[in-house]
Amino acid sequence: MTYNMVVDSELVGLSIPEKFLAYSDAYCSAAIALTSQMASDPEKAAWAKAAVVLMLSAHSAELLLKGMLFHKDQNFKINNTHDLEKLYGMYQREFPESKYHFDMPFKTECQGMSEAEVEIFKKEQRPPAPSVLYRYPTKTGSAEWEGAFGFEASSYMRVVHALSKDIARLRECIT
Repeated sequence: MTYNMVVDSELVGLSIPEKFLAYSDAYCSAAIALTSQMASDPEKAAWAKAAVVLMLSAHSAELLLKGMLFHKDQNFKINNTHDLEKLYGMYQREFPESKYHFDMPFKTECQGMSEAEVEIFKKEQRPPAPSVLYRYPTKTGSAEWEGAFGFEASSYMRVVHALSKDIARLRECIT
């Protein structure tokens, strides 16, 4: 048997933002691989795998946003947040130029609601961060997550591939 040792030497010499984007790319690649497996073999499609795909994708987006914010300012205060919408808002303020735009998955969209109604909804509902919601099978040891959940692998493939392309494009912007 031939072994192929992987070590962290490829990260040596990279800036901290570049390391964040390297990990973002890796999480996204894993999400693509599992999504592809689920799309090509319906017998392998299961909610537990779908939740893992969504968690990997959410974490990929989080690392992308944090890496870009650290590129702008290595001391950027992200307050240890996992709130993708808050991070995306910070990102949009720091990178308003069109070349930095990307369609961030995991945005809350409330069709037909005013901004005031959306804010009230978010405060009352307080949905968990996607990287938490999809990481754990239940809310606690005795409580389920609230809501209905579904996933269609073939459709999601477009979303995760778009994220992958955005990561590569934005990575080029900072290297």
